[in-house]
Amino acid sequence: MKKLIGFAFGLALCYAQPTAAQKYAGDSWAQVKNAGSGKLTVVYYDQAGLVQRIDGKMKGVCVDIISDFVAYVKTKYSKSITVDYVGPEAEFSNFLKVVQQTPNILGVTNTSITEERKKILKFTPPFMTTQLVLLTNQNAPTLTSLADLPKLYAGFTAEVITGSTHVKYIEKIKKDNYPDLKVTYASSSENIIKHLLTNPKMFSILDFTEYVGVIRKKQPIKRQEVDLGNAEQLGFIMAKSTDWDVIWNEFLTAEYRKTTGYKKIIADNLGSNFLSLVR
Repeated sequence: MKKLIGFAFGLALCYAQPTAAQKYAGDSWAQVKNAGSGKLTVVYYDQAGLVQRIDGKMKGVCVDIISDFVAYVKTKYSKSITVDYVGPEAEFSNFLKVVQQTPNILGVTNTSITEERKKILKFTPPFMTTQLVLLTNQNAPTLTSLADLPKLYAGFTAEVITGSTHVKYIEKIKKDNYPDLKVTYASSSENIIKHLLTNPKMFSILDFTEYVGVIRKKQPIKRQEVDLGNAEQLGFIMAKSTDWDVIWNEFLTAEYRKTTGYKKIIADNLGSNFLSLVR
């Protein structure tokens, strides 16, 4: 009987998982073209300055770019798109998984474009290029070189977001500079910021865009001036089965990112001081 119950439970779980993963639904680009109108469903991972619901309204760089996209489709194709922000995913790794497994939704946050992710997801062209930053509690010693990590940050722990590209960077830092470094993992940048605020012996690697929220809230967190390598390109993500990538490739071009309208979006949402840092 126990075996039978276990088998039945396992079978139920097997069938339940795909349904749980596909809790969102959206129209395809083909449906919108054929009908003349339709819905673009957006799932997002909350990020200050990029995509947030504030006082009941969606705001941020990504939100304004999507508005420009809707206007572009209306002007060029005479198709009307209604954008439906169906809700945030609290954990970054789950955000990636949900978008990967759900047809015809757009995943919006500061997702780095990588060759590994391209194997399981479709990306729009980059909407922004951003630097990585190393952050600590304000009471941590000033660090100017990664070579000084074992000496200045002896006994420190590093924490990065599960499933992020930051895992790769921290593993390289550990290998090259600090073999004894203890690394822990968090589900979101929000949790990492909370830990940095209370733990003077911890550091993390985050996108510069994630640091924007820290600056705005004037939180006692220090950006350490160390070089973490090349900037990362950020894109919106979609399931492999989607057809929305065709029209996004047409709209989100390098030329668009050179326009005064795009630059105004960056300045309005991140501040004019970030224009030279976030491209």
